[in-house]
Amino acid sequence: MKKKIPRATDLGGDAGGEPNPAQSPGSAADAVPDHVQIQTITGCNGACIFCPNGKTRRKIPLGQRMAPDLFHSIVDQCLELGIRRYSVYLMNEPMLDQDLPRRVAYISTRIQKPQYVKVTSHGGLLTESMAKGLLDAGLDKLKISVQSLNPETYRNIMGLRLDRTLQNIDRFLEIKQRGGYKLPRMEIVMVDSVQTRDEIADIRRYWHQRGIKLYVEPVENRADQAGIRKTAVGAEKLRAFSWCRRLMEQIYILYDGRMVQCCADWEQQSIMGDLRTERLADVWYGPRYRQYRRRFAAGDVHGMICEDCRKQRPQHKKSLREEVPKVR
Repeated sequence: MKKKIPRATDLGGDAGGEPNPAQSPGSAADAVPDHVQIQTITGCNGACIFCPNGKTRRKIPLGQRMAPDLFHSIVDQCLELGIRRYSVYLMNEPMLDQDLPRRVAYISTRIQKPQYVKVTSHGGLLTESMAKGLLDAGLDKLKISVQSLNPETYRNIMGLRLDRTLQNIDRFLEIKQRGGYKLPRMEIVMVDSVQTRDEIADIRRYWHQRGIKLYVEPVENRADQAGIRKTAVGAEKLRAFSWCRRLMEQIYILYDGRMVQCCADWEQQSIMGDLRTERLADVWYGPRYRQYRRRFAAGDVHGMICEDCRKQRPQHKKSLREEVPKVR
């Protein structure tokens, strides 16, 4: 009988929930990846106060694009691994990449449900041409970060213009409706910060009226990123991120093919492999990754970037997410 290798979701919990206390280090080491995040371009034109963009000690080059051949190779290897969620973004603003629609299309034409492709953006670069490109590319989910509906608060948090972002969102929804597109599903995300907690109820109502779901995510310190220690302030105390699922289920690939351990590793302290010279499966199931997963499951994170990672304990899911009726 063929041995079943557990997926991270089989081990209990998720990225925002409680871990399964019965999970063994051995089963964690053998976890099958479920998500991938791919950085197709470096940098972001936003300046979110809770994000390390532009604040890292390591000098990260701006505007560096992933080579098409490397991108295709990575996606093809992810397909071989059975990856379910394809996120075409990582530590960046993905719409800086003018080739984003073509990259999304490369994935969407090769996957089938329950697999899907997703983009998360601040929406400030969601131009008419980008909107049409993503709609035609077969994008399944588009998540926009809108941290406040107060123009001054929004600018103070994100360094962008709220009116432009809202206009971009409205135009996207209009083009989608006019063209008869069923997808992508649009969602809005914000963090539960001291600056915005009092606004959340009103913000939820605003998006509810438009038939859009709002997700409120907890603040985290991005593995104790020094550049945001004073500005990434949660509405509640940040705690050791012991319920994290990232090591067990998510793959993170930089523009040049290097794999980092986590989306919080902005300083690139924990490089797990290099897909210019290694196979994805060999890296994920290699000794370094297996050892890290085994240690995390055992609670031994000394010397790992996980040691200093802190996150606001998420509220109950019903308080963070609100089901809204489908827009007809």
